[in-house]
Amino acid sequence: MKKIAKLFAVTGMMSLLISFVGCDMATEADLVGTNPQTTVPATDNTSSADTEKESDDSNKDEKTNKPTTDKSSSDTTSLWSMFDGADMQVWEKTATLEETEEGLEITIGDKGWWGMCFCNDGTVGVADGAVTFDMSNIKTVKFDAKASKKASIWVSGSDSASKPYNQEKVTLSTEFETKSYTYGSTSATDYGVLDIGGGDLGTTTESDVVITIRNIRFFDADDNETVPTRNE
Repeated sequence: MKKIAKLFAVTGMMSLLISFVGCDMATEADLVGTNPQTTVPATDNTSSADTEKESDDSNKDEKTNKPTTDKSSSDTTSLWSMFDGADMQVWEKTATLEETEEGLEITIGDKGWWGMCFCNDGTVGVADGAVTFDMSNIKTVKFDAKASKKASIWVSGSDSASKPYNQEKVTLSTEFETKSYTYGSTSATDYGVLDIGGGDLGTTTESDVVITIRNIRFFDADDNETVPTRNE
C-alpha cells in the first residue's frame, strides 16, 4: 500500500510539472515592452517656444542677429497727400532733386538763384500744347518743409503762361514745419499747381543748401482738402 501511495504522489507531481511547463510564459520581448496604459505618445521635442524662436530668428539678419525690416512703399513719405502727383520742372538746372524717405530733397545749385514748377510734364512748354490744370477751386496749398540750415524760399502759383505770380516768402528751420500759401488768384488753365524757388524776395540762394518738402495738399475756400484736375 505504501508503494501505491508513493506512486500516486509521484504521478501527481509529474502532472503538476507538465501543467506548469505548458503554461504561456512571458518572453523577453514581452518583458521589455511598454504598458499601453502608461505609454507616453511620441512627441516632437520642439516646443511652441522653440517654434516662436525659430520664427523670430527667420526675421533676423544672420550676421547681426537683429530684426530685419521690409522697406515697402508705405515706409516712404509721400510728396503728395490726396493729389495723384505732378512732374517736376527745374529751371535752367539751378537745382537737383532726389526723392527720399523724408520727402523731395532740393539741393540748391551755384547759379545765384533757383526755381522749379510742379507741372503736368516738365518737358512740354506752354507753346507746345502742355496739359494745364484747373485750379479754379483751389484757394490754399499746405506742405511740410525744412532746410539743412535756416533758410527761406518763395512760393507762388503758376499761371497759364507758366509765370510765377503772387510770390510769397516762406521761412524754414531745420525741423519739419507745416507751411501755408494762399493763391492770389487761380484759373481753369494754370500751367502748374505750384512754383517754388530762391533769389526773389531776398530768399536763400546759397549753394548746397538742401530744402526738403513733403505732404503737399490743396484746400478750397472752405478749407476742405481737394485736388486740382488735369485738362486732358
